[in-house]
Formats: sequence, structure tokens, C-alpha cells
Amino acid sequence: MTWSEFGGLVTKNRASSEKASLTRCLLLSSVYLLTGATTLRAQETGGLTATLDVAQSLAYREEEGFSAGEVSEFRSLTTLGFGINSETRNQSLAFGISSGLAVALGDEGEATFEGTQATLDYTLDNRDTLLTFGARYRRDQVDDLVFDTTLVDDEITSGAGLREVTTMTAGLTFGRESRVGGVFEYSFQDSRFSDVLDTSLRDSTRQDASARVSFELTRVTTIDLFAAWSELDEQGSGSTDRETSRVGIGLEYQISPITRVTGEIAYSEEESRGDIVDQTDGLNYAVSLVRTRPNGTVNLNYIQTDTLNGARRQLTAGQELTLRRGSLNYALGATRTDGFDAQLLANLTYSYELDRNSTTDISLSQIGTINGDNEEVVNSRLELSYSRALNRVSGINSTLSVVDENVLEDAATDQRSIRFNVNYDHEVGGDWLLTSGFEISSVRVDGEDDRNRNSIYIGLSRSYVYRP
Repeated sequence: MTWSEFGGLVTKNRASSEKASLTRCLLLSSVYLLTGATTLRAQETGGLTATLDVAQSLAYREEEGFSAGEVSEFRSLTTLGFGINSETRNQSLAFGISSGLAVALGDEGEATFEGTQATLDYTLDNRDTLLTFGARYRRDQVDDLVFDTTLVDDEITSGAGLREVTTMTAGLTFGRESRVGGVFEYSFQDSRFSDVLDTSLRDSTRQDASARVSFELTRVTTIDLFAAWSELDEQGSGSTDRETSRVGIGLEYQISPITRVTGEIAYSEEESRGDIVDQTDGLNYAVSLVRTRPNGTVNLNYIQTDTLNGARRQLTAGQELTLRRGSLNYALGATRTDGFDAQLLANLTYSYELDRNSTTDISLSQIGTINGDNEEVVNSRLELSYSRALNRVSGINSTLSVVDENVLEDAATDQRSIRFNVNYDHEVGGDWLLTSGFEISSVRVDGEDDRNRNSIYIGLSRSYVYRP
């Protein structure tokens, strides 16, 4: 497993684990599920599809430990979403926008907008070339980001206020059916905060660019040339800027029809500019051995990376299995950075169909990295989910999510978030979806009071589809 493959696996685990807050989860999940189904139908049939999604919910929420103090309130949330999807033989264009109007039902109730999002995606897919472009805008309350962690930056927050995030991505893949191919990717993200109480929440911009060109020398040998660059620019008191670059070469060799070895060597530079300027440069290595079996693969991976805190070495062994009613992908190993004790790592993805009507999923992701304060950490995310169709029109779903940041330095502050929710869905009249349930959540930070939120909710949603 190379750096890019390992990073892709971690990104996938992170992506699959991201969750919104309770009320947004209730309403927007219905919106996105219905929109996703519509998009799939559009891809199957082609042409133009427009959707209008509406949702209304009522929730009772109790909070303690947040910046607003103890809160007990009923809240009404009305969500509207609009989307357009156009599909042709080799092009697709999708646009969507949604927002929710939240009203606290009390003597001093006020209306605020929550979960405002806009998306734009374009794809041009020819036989040998793939071009993609995407844009995202999101505006939401900081408190609602408690569980929206990336496992890289510190986003378990407690201050009140707003965050606006604008993201743009572009990618080009060529040579998919030739002996010379490549992938170019670029992303830009701008984060802005307003009226926040947490001084660690700073405006920032981030850019990432990467390129990889592959040359198939023979049927069993492929050489890769790659380069990557990233820059983080923060504004405000106590801000830290960071810039990294990497260039290297990789080799893939097919030892036999069932055994493959890959290796990479790269030179990297990294600089952190804050109250203290720190920089490092050095060589990085990655070696992976993969062997195919009748029901999956086994692999052995070693990665050595030069970081601001010293050389980080990681060794893992794993297996991918295709089961009769599911799949299992796991890896076990250890990571150690110079000057720190070794830490065990485990990564797991398990999906299993218990019977014809129910499924369960388990996801565990652990990674050694550096947080926003240049501290050495091991970030972990565990997610357990269960879903069961009770009959043709109703079902029940439950999820347990745990996110943990373990800072390895002495006297450092660790933090953890826990969320558990259960919801019941029922189709009403074939057009409306009735959703009800409850959620219990908690955020724990060393040296601070716990922040707890308990909610119970009920709501209706519907999607209108139009095809000219």
C-alpha cells in the first residue's frame, strides 16, 4: 500500500463517518436520500431532472455545558431544497441548494437559518479522459459542527457563532486505456468565522495540488512520477501557517499473477510559521506487498514519513475478505514517531447482511498525524450502525459514533465526542416520509466540563420530481 492508497483509505473512512447535528440529520438526510435516488434515476435514463424537497420537523432539545448555558426548548425546523441534474452520453451537470429555517418556540423565540448549502458538480467522461469540477458552499452554526471532525484539524468546538466554508475542486485523469496515464487534482477551501467566542477558531484558506504520471514499461512493471503541494494560511492572533511539498518516484511490479509489490521514495519539505518557525526536510519511504486469494487479498505495508516532530514509522498487516453475505477489510499494526512511545493502530470496515431485512456496519479508523497545534496525535473514529426494514413501508436505524483525539505529548489536552441516535421511518401515503427518533450526544475535553445534548424529534419530508 503506497502513501496515496493509504491516504485514500483514510479519507474514505473519514468521509463515511461524517455526521451532522440532530435536526439537520433528521431533515437533510431525507432531502439527500431522495435527491440521491433521483440522481441515480437520471443517470439511468439520461436527460434533465428537477427536484423540489420539503421537510418539516419539531424537536425538543436539552443542552448543558455549551456557551449558551443550560437550554431546554422546543424547536421547529423547515427545510427547502432544490436541485437540477442534467445527464448526456458523456457529460453530467448537477446543482443543488438547500437551507433550513429554525424557530425556537418560546417567549423569546427567534428565527435563524441553519444548514445552508449549495453544490455544483460537472463531469466530462470520454473513453480515455475524465474531467471533473466541483464547488461547495456551507453556512452553519459552530455548535452544530461538534461531530463534523476531519480527524486532522481541531473541530470539536464550544464557541457560539457562524462558520462559512467555500470549497472548489478540479481533477483531470487521462490515459485510462493507454500505457501512459496520469491524474492531476487541485482543491481550494476558504473558512470564515463570525461572532465566535472560541479564539482558536480562525479564518483560513487551504490549497492542495497533486500530480501523478504512470508509465507501463512492461505487462508487469509500472513506474510512477508524482508531486504534491499544500498550503494552509491562517489569519488572526496565534495563527499558524503551514506549507508542505513532496516529489518522488514509485514502482509497481507483478511478481506473479497473484502477488504484487509496490514501493515509493520521495523527498519532502515542510514548514510551520507561527509563534515559532519550524521546518524539516527528508526522505520518505513506502513499501507494500499484496497477495490475492480466492475470496480477497492479504497485504503487508511499511511507511516512513518525515514530519515536524521527527520521523514517523508505521507497519501494518491486513486482509480484505468477500463474505457470503458481506465484506470485511481490516488492518493491524503500530506507529512510532521519534521521541514518542509506539502506538497500536487498527483499521476495520465490516458490512454484513444479518438476514433479508437487516444489515449492520462497523467502521474503525486510526491514524497517527499532527494536529493544528503541531502536536503528535493518534486520531480514532469508531462507528456502529444497524438498520432493519420492519415491513414494506417502514424501518428503523441506529448509529453509535465515537471520535477521539489522543495527544501523545505530556500534559496535553485530549478530547472525545460520542453520539448515539435511533430513528424510525415510515412512508405515509406513498409520497411522504415520517421520521421520528431521539439522539444522545456528549463532548468531553480534558480540564473542561462535559457538553451534553439530548433531543427527541418528529418530522415529515417529501420530494417532488419533474422531468420535462
